[in-house]
Amino acid sequence: MKLINQLPNHVCSAIALLLLTVLYSSCATIISGTSAKIQIDGAVDEHVNIVTSKNVYRDISLPTTVEVKRRSLDGQHIQISSENYAFSDIVLRKSNNPWSILSALYGVPLLVDLMTNAASEPAQDHFFITPNAPRSQADSLYRADSLRWAEAERESLRQIQARQLPQRYKRHEIRGSVGFGECQASRDRDKLINGYKERYGVEELVEIEDLFGDAYLQAGFEYHFRLNRKWEIGMLANWGISREIYSRDYDSYGNIYIPPLTGSYMPSQWADAKESCRFFTFAPSVRYTWYETTGLRSYSRIAIGAMRHHLIFDYNRFPWVEDYEALRNMRKTTPLFSDSSDHIKWCMAYQLTAIGASIGGNSFNFFGELGYGNLGIIRLGVGFVF
Repeated sequence: MKLINQLPNHVCSAIALLLLTVLYSSCATIISGTSAKIQIDGAVDEHVNIVTSKNVYRDISLPTTVEVKRRSLDGQHIQISSENYAFSDIVLRKSNNPWSILSALYGVPLLVDLMTNAASEPAQDHFFITPNAPRSQADSLYRADSLRWAEAERESLRQIQARQLPQRYKRHEIRGSVGFGECQASRDRDKLINGYKERYGVEELVEIEDLFGDAYLQAGFEYHFRLNRKWEIGMLANWGISREIYSRDYDSYGNIYIPPLTGSYMPSQWADAKESCRFFTFAPSVRYTWYETTGLRSYSRIAIGAMRHHLIFDYNRFPWVEDYEALRNMRKTTPLFSDSSDHIKWCMAYQLTAIGASIGGNSFNFFGELGYGNLGIIRLGVGFVF
């Protein structure tokens, strides 16, 4: 019943974070894609052949639209030939994609746009062509041009084939990782601690297992199955733990002790408090690959599941003693006053990974992720692919 009662608020939060993820996942890449379109028109009365960095177009009529790759866009050639005419190459020039300016405002999305080359676009996307020679002179030019076109076609196909990923690929991946920074469980834990701080005025004494401020120390395991080159489904499990010690001195009336400016007045009581919270999450996960080459892949992820959060806080007040050994033994005796909270909370778990990247070989890879949810803000780990 608790999970059902809390579902609407979590659904709203997940939807809002999903929209933020879409905005944060590089505008230029999503809107413009990794290829650019070029329109070609001309005073040609027969079909032509066109070779671009993206594809080979045979026996087509003008006007037409072709695609070119955004990688190395500046100085890229588009080659055109026909049976009776010779043409000069179209040489492209590069310009900045306006959508990448919006990505730059957020920082990380611009890196994605640079990786996918979506930060660039052709300075001119419409060309009108005319033959270099009249029909009576085209035969000799055509023979030379046809040889050049055939070689260019073979070279273009070789480059496309070299960059093409293999059709057969490994579909299973197992990962182990650690998380850093704030996570979904931090809010409930902070609410618990702040309640005791306000009630008894305790202050943090020692941070035991924190690496980044008051963050949970996390470790996780996940498995994904690759449906195709773009989509993967799987599951993840994540554990987190947070332990801290608090203390406070009091006078004989139980008020917070403030050392006097003069004199040797000592506190009459002192408090020993401990926070120990831990959580476990299990969630189905879906990943989408934005860009992939041999050894490098960038992706985003969404996961929704369940979280079990165990929240514990113990507060004990003892009479003041100056000897340290006596203080240690005092913890074993009955305190003057005690208060504690020990409860388990179930809620919906979610994870929205704005951008993740893996680098590695055919079987092992190292990865890093940036997002928010039950996995923390930063995620680092290693994966095994089989």
